[in-house]
Amino acid sequence: AAKPVRKTAPKQVEAYRRVVAIDPSYAAAWNNLGLLLHRRGQYDDARAAYATALDQDPTCCEAAYNLGSLEEDCGHVEPAVWYYHRALELSPDYADAHFNLAGALARSGRPTEAIQHWQRYLELDAGSPWARIARAHLQLADEPDEAPDSGPS
Repeated sequence: AAKPVRKTAPKQVEAYRRVVAIDPSYAAAWNNLGLLLHRRGQYDDARAAYATALDQDPTCCEAAYNLGSLEEDCGHVEPAVWYYHRALELSPDYADAHFNLAGALARSGRPTEAIQHWQRYLELDAGSPWARIARAHLQLADEPDEAPDSGPS
């Protein structure tokens, strides 16, 4: 199992639980609750919160993206790819979804597909700190006998 990125205060989690108890249709609150639970390593609860966000607002690209990130953190690359694709269906210019999808595709042995998403990421966010990583993947892909490393997971 993946390790939590950082701990969050239980008061934040409880505050969001109160918000969704008052307004169960508030997709953004469900998504934010999912982020907090995800960071705490409570993956099943986070997955349920993200899924509820998508149920309440099927256009919530952030929830689809976060489900992809969660699945990737749990070592489930194919579901991650599916959710990143879903996020991009909802928001085609979602740079971070292109970046994460490219990495997941590279890890799943689909470098040609990954290249398209590294390139699109750079078109959308060439000045970000992550752009250097995308450029490195593209450079490695151009080298004949080198397979791009997917980077740290």
